[in-house]
Amino acid sequence: MLHAMRKGASGWLAKGLLLLLVASFGVWGIGGDMLTSSVGSNVIEVGDTSVSLGEFQRDYQRNLNLLSARFNTQLTQEQARQFGLAQMTINQIASRALVDEKTKSLGLSADDEAVRKMIQSQPAFQNQFQQFDRFMFEQFLARNGYSEGEYIEIVRNDITGNQLFGTLSQGVSKSPAVLVDTFYAFLAEKRTAKYIDILDSSIGFAPAPTDEELEILIKENPENYSAPEYRKVSYILLTPETIAADTEISDEDLKAEYDARKSEFDTPERRAVVQMIFENEEKAAAAFKKISEGADFAEVAMSDLQLTPSDIDLGMMSKTDLLPELQGPVFDLENGGVTQPVKTVLGWHVAKVEEIVPGEERDFNAVKDQLKKDILHGRAQELLYAQATKLEDEFAGGAKLDEAGQSLDLTVVTTDWIDASGNDRTGTPVASLPSATGLLTEAFARQVGDEVEVSETPEGGYYAVVVNEIDPAAIKPLADVKEQATQDWQSNWRHEEARKKAEELLDKLSGGETLDKIATELGLTVQTSSPVLRSGPAGELSPVARDGLFDLEPTAYGVNVNKAGNGTLLYGVADIIPADPAADQDAYTQMSEQITASMRAGILAEYENYLQKNIGISVKEELIKEYF
Repeated sequence: MLHAMRKGASGWLAKGLLLLLVASFGVWGIGGDMLTSSVGSNVIEVGDTSVSLGEFQRDYQRNLNLLSARFNTQLTQEQARQFGLAQMTINQIASRALVDEKTKSLGLSADDEAVRKMIQSQPAFQNQFQQFDRFMFEQFLARNGYSEGEYIEIVRNDITGNQLFGTLSQGVSKSPAVLVDTFYAFLAEKRTAKYIDILDSSIGFAPAPTDEELEILIKENPENYSAPEYRKVSYILLTPETIAADTEISDEDLKAEYDARKSEFDTPERRAVVQMIFENEEKAAAAFKKISEGADFAEVAMSDLQLTPSDIDLGMMSKTDLLPELQGPVFDLENGGVTQPVKTVLGWHVAKVEEIVPGEERDFNAVKDQLKKDILHGRAQELLYAQATKLEDEFAGGAKLDEAGQSLDLTVVTTDWIDASGNDRTGTPVASLPSATGLLTEAFARQVGDEVEVSETPEGGYYAVVVNEIDPAAIKPLADVKEQATQDWQSNWRHEEARKKAEELLDKLSGGETLDKIATELGLTVQTSSPVLRSGPAGELSPVARDGLFDLEPTAYGVNVNKAGNGTLLYGVADIIPADPAADQDAYTQMSEQITASMRAGILAEYENYLQKNIGISVKEELIKEYF
């Protein structure tokens, strides 16, 4: 079947089939009866486990960092609230504590060896040789704000949690065939429609509306006839470009910078390296002996270690790319040379150089412009920060924007009326507005009289903005929008008349007249749509007409808006194409697997629901809201 079938299956199951789990998964919504306010500094209590505000804050900040990294921007507290980050953190902590309480009561545990194996088996902590890399593990801990002890306890909790939940759903190995067949038959059925399209333009003459009718239209659709909010604002903008323009760099400074960074501008020698790593010196020496006697390096790697050429290829490496113990032996070789066995923390290495690309030195004149740019940028950032700090001090002392600008000899710019998009009252973009990210947004988020603050831009600049006047958004006078409103009213009238006409014709069809005869009388052609599923693309039909098609009996007809929104369809069922699992076995199998997974998830969710009620969860929601 079509790719749309797969989309329909996954999308429908995700939104429809999992509805049976809503009640049970509501456990992690933490119901109102759980949101008590017990005495003490703890914000979450699960059985005998208590979580302090500080512990909650650490988990919350960790989640905020992870979410910020996912969106490649630092989220604000307001954005975090919109994402429901506090509730998500509550759910995570409660889930972890709930599992911990139950596993302890059952005597389930995971010893240190099991935890160690679990951590070392995770791909995120393994190097290119599928070996545990302590450095990668420590980097992960640092990035995510875990101590080693905290992460070990999380892994231990996961293992015991798997012991607790792992066997609950094992009895559901396959979803019942009758259930899969029923869902598949419903979702994979296709239909085609026979229809005529009665366009609004076919109605022709439309009466002129009265002022009262136009007023009603405008009142019902104010966004179409309103002028945006306009503001007059003043701002101070500090950018690296303005600072750098006033900064001179001498040749002596440039030469000193070049000498300090000379190695940075030189391209080091690089070598194409292949290597094998053995667990002991004897095996490494035996492999080296074979190669010395004429055996091919790659063939020895395959025979001794079952490694393919891609497995042993390190690519082009500079000297510092290699482990310290390998740097000398590898870079002392001629092209095609092989090292004696070399011991490192990873084992015993035998390496071969397959290509040498000489290094290159760039002289002062070749990098002079880059040096000047870098120095200017560095100095500008220092000067900008110093200026921004002085500006903050002025505001902290009670200075207004213009007073601070005068005191620090900074330019204060005042705009005429602008909207939130940076346009003037004629809708023309104001060319003089700076492109500093955030400035315009903040200008339309503040109110007249708010305290002045210094904000930083992602581009490395700073700004302070105040609102001088606000002209609120308002519906335009009828005289200003009468022409547009009249056209809209007449378009709506034609559309409604086209629909009435289609409904009158629908009555004729119900009385026994044929669609072909009606089409002939109107000078139209009966069209047939391409086959469509219940979900996914609607083809030549509008989505609502497609939905209506699947509600129709085979001999019935319906009326609905057309795809372009400029007319009305009078349509009926042309053909029904039953679901055929053999035509797309992959979609059928996918549906079966998703139903099985949903049934298993339902069992687990019901057990979690039981645990919550049995063990008890208390959350100080109001206290958490105060901080987050």
